[in-house]
Amino acid sequence: MGSSPVIKTTSRHVTTLVALIVILLTISPATAAEDPTYVSVLKFYGGIVAAFSIHEGGHALVGAMTGTDMDWEIGNYNQPLAFTENAGNNATGAAINSAGLLTQALGAEIILRDDRVDKNDDFVRGMMAWNILNPMLYAVDYWFIHSTNKENDNGYQGDLQGIEFYTNEPTAQGFAISMSLIAIYQGYRFLKTQSWTPDWLKSKSHSLSLSPLPRQRALAVTYNYAF
Repeated sequence: MGSSPVIKTTSRHVTTLVALIVILLTISPATAAEDPTYVSVLKFYGGIVAAFSIHEGGHALVGAMTGTDMDWEIGNYNQPLAFTENAGNNATGAAINSAGLLTQALGAEIILRDDRVDKNDDFVRGMMAWNILNPMLYAVDYWFIHSTNKENDNGYQGDLQGIEFYTNEPTAQGFAISMSLIAIYQGYRFLKTQSWTPDWLKSKSHSLSLSPLPRQRALAVTYNYAF
């Protein structure tokens, strides 16, 4: 991506919508409408672990496909699991570092589109909570906190910083924004399927769309609300 995505909104309510996505998706089954059980809580956090594993599996898969040696460490770089790679070229390095978030987005899209998946199952809720919140937290860390994503001596740590290392800052910025917008869009769609979501959010008066802008390497997100 040569330029950063462009955000277009048609309502100031988009800020409220994003806040709701973050708040509601961090609610565990223990605070959902139905009575919680140990099983439901375990399923929720099991879904988080599964989504985390899919993210890391995306890195490993691209590494294997490109014949890249990867070393994995537990509890490194403020992460539960981290890797270092010996990429043969910049394209391979960028592909490995972007694979985690891209795999997450693909997994979330499969869940959203497959009618056979119970969207109110606690395991699925856990997976979607991670798939939606993780890209946004990655971006916030890359832009402001610099804890997980930062330069490390002559190298780097963190997926987004890795993309910048192998490409350039505008590409990393564009990727961070794009993944965040996709996560917001997927979160909005997932919330509309939940039994505990407020009726006003399920209403058809709300419309959120995500589409590429013509002749630009950018994304546009549009949120409409009819009073």
